[in-house]
Amino acid sequence: MEKFRFNGRVLKVLASAAVFLLASFPVSFLLKDDANSYARALFHEFYAQERIDYLICGASHVSHGVEANMAGERFGRSVFNTGTPSQKIDGTLAILRQAVKLHRIEKVFLELDFAITCEGDFSERTGFKASYIVADGIRDFGIRAGFLLNCSKPKYYLNHLLPIGKDKMLTLNPKKVGRKMRSLLNGDYFECRYGDEDSEYAGRGCVMDLDGIPEGGFSNGEREMPIDVRNISRDWIETVDEIISLCAENGIELIFYSMPGSDFYLNERGNYDEYYAFCRNFCAERGFPYYDFNLARPELLSLSDGDYTDDNHLGKRGVLRWTEVFCDFFSGKHAEADALEKYFYASYAEKMSAMGPRIFGIYAIESGDRRTLSIEPVTNASGGERISYTVTLVSGGREEVVQSDSENAEIDLDFSGKGRFKVRIESFLDGVPQTDCTRSFFSFQGIFR
Repeated sequence: MEKFRFNGRVLKVLASAAVFLLASFPVSFLLKDDANSYARALFHEFYAQERIDYLICGASHVSHGVEANMAGERFGRSVFNTGTPSQKIDGTLAILRQAVKLHRIEKVFLELDFAITCEGDFSERTGFKASYIVADGIRDFGIRAGFLLNCSKPKYYLNHLLPIGKDKMLTLNPKKVGRKMRSLLNGDYFECRYGDEDSEYAGRGCVMDLDGIPEGGFSNGEREMPIDVRNISRDWIETVDEIISLCAENGIELIFYSMPGSDFYLNERGNYDEYYAFCRNFCAERGFPYYDFNLARPELLSLSDGDYTDDNHLGKRGVLRWTEVFCDFFSGKHAEADALEKYFYASYAEKMSAMGPRIFGIYAIESGDRRTLSIEPVTNASGGERISYTVTLVSGGREEVVQSDSENAEIDLDFSGKGRFKVRIESFLDGVPQTDCTRSFFSFQGIFR
């Protein structure tokens, strides 16, 4: 009898678990915030392709990179971008494996983004949103299962398996849930379209943000850390070696390159040459050239602040300009034997020296007590006495102008009221205007006495 009771309890537990699991699938589907997801649009279109000849692989720099329809016309090949938000290198390998199963790929362009390269061991991961976006897009069960089993410590396997869990992109926001329900009812959800007021989906994995940075408008409210090249893991190296092997086994030409980020972004880091040297040597050891367009000479590529939608992603104007350069270069227009020496600087430091002194943007860092604002230039210029600022504090229609001739200026914010205010910072190098950026702040104390 006791054994019967025990077996009954076990059956009840198993039945309850089964009911929970079955119920979690429709619940998670309804609560998943993916009604307007460019990754879902990308994968929907990926599987609809009759053929893909050239595949461009990487993370968000890829999806905000080449306009693939335009590139297809220039190359005379079918081109597709497979970049998803913050895509990890093992996610790139999984998508490439899926692509090879579906198509006879001729050429793969692999973008080496330092933010992805320097992420550390897979076993150190605790967040999986980027991985789940990739897993959701992989149809082949074996590829998807192998990817999820390899992307973390075993203790996260249950979270990988269950439809409800951490980083599953679920929402309880009534507006988002309502939007999902409406899209299901009117059928829009199943069309897998993407678009909003600030961006458009150009097709074949390309997203173009419509806003651009104002010229001279780069600023940051916190300091960026140097690129952690020492954190490049054995996992990353071995995964790229798997990509190399997969391409070799399938007769695919593999090209390593890096997208151009803004000089503000690269100067913030302060050690880009360290990362460039790693990539150049890594590729050379495996018999590949490495094309880093952050080192491109101006006769090959020259981008301005307005080509970016943030400090490291291109907006629509930049995407179209970059696509022309990308296609010209890799279609053989610049196929000289000395192309690397002719069109690229030997180092980022050489590029900065050739460019001449400039201020690329501004650090505007509020103190902990919100009473002062520290202003520092992101620059390749030497000699702090050459740099000056005009700072305009704006609150409630009132303005206060502060002048400073110090490279690292500290502006007093005289609080007395409360609310939002703006700080406009104009910088000058040897009296010549360089940047003009505006940052918004909020204080419970306010600004003017």
